[in-house]
Amino acid sequence: MSIPTEHFPITVDEVVYDLTHLKAFSAAIPGKGIEHGTDLVVEVVFSNHVYTERTKHGELHHAFDHHGTKRTFDGDRYAMSKTLVGAIRASIVVNSLTHVSKSYGGMDNLVFVETADGRKWAVVYCLVPLDDGCSVRMEILSCHPKVIDQKSISRRNLSYFARMCLYHKARTPKA
Repeated sequence: MSIPTEHFPITVDEVVYDLTHLKAFSAAIPGKGIEHGTDLVVEVVFSNHVYTERTKHGELHHAFDHHGTKRTFDGDRYAMSKTLVGAIRASIVVNSLTHVSKSYGGMDNLVFVETADGRKWAVVYCLVPLDDGCSVRMEILSCHPKVIDQKSISRRNLSYFARMCLYHKARTPKA
């Protein structure tokens, strides 16, 4: 199953949480397209990990993720998700710095850091080439608070990884 392009409302303890703000969108990195002088288009989709956490054994779950894993609603992540779309759009347009990091499951993913409420949040994603050969799909895999030592991380601009994704015609970083 793939990450959806839109999320339907989720009901938790009789409260309905609207998720329309997490609808897929496109933005562009100016001047970084494959052809000289063109923009590199980035289609963005959101995993439900941006508003849920892994369900602990024996606890109630509210959703299944794109891998079929049980997930539990997380109000903290949900609140952050409301500002996430704007933050990601801005990061794409200004070609933000990003870095490779190993996920909880041992897979390499890309991460950039966003600040909200005085805390640092790791926005975890990967890039997948689209069939048109000149744009990529940014899959937001998770967003969670995390202490990150920014000084020890080797970072590159988002466009570097997006172009690598297109040139190699494969998920970046490799799965």
